[in-house]
Amino acid sequence: MTDEGISEKEIMQLEEFFNKGNEFPQVLRELLFLSGKFCNFLDYGIYDSQMEMQIEERKELLTLRGFSISRPHYFVCLASQGLPLFLYLDEGNNPDLYQISNHLTKESHSRNLGDSLKTLINHRIEKCKSGYNPF
Repeated sequence: MTDEGISEKEIMQLEEFFNKGNEFPQVLRELLFLSGKFCNFLDYGIYDSQMEMQIEERKELLTLRGFSISRPHYFVCLASQGLPLFLYLDEGNNPDLYQISNHLTKESHSRNLGDSLKTLINHRIEKCKSGYNPF
């Protein structure tokens, strides 16, 4: 399958809903425009849209784990066995990636992976080019 993006209008709706109308970081806007509907290097799970994924993952975090993230954030990959990857929307144009912690506490709900979304995607592309599964 080929990567498939979403429209500028859809991106703006997501920004309105999840970032109080503020623009997303540049790397996230580019990702959504180029491959927001389908991406060979990120797992969007069973969801039919980015909007559905964001809403349902927030519900799941609250329902199953009794936790919600107070800062503006965006889930970007669900291929981590129930511990999705996300980024904070208030950390500049190429923010670090975080992963939901397996043992949530009020003090520690996630861990910084030390890499950006751009770095993760580039790494997965290289794995694929070398004949390996990108995940």
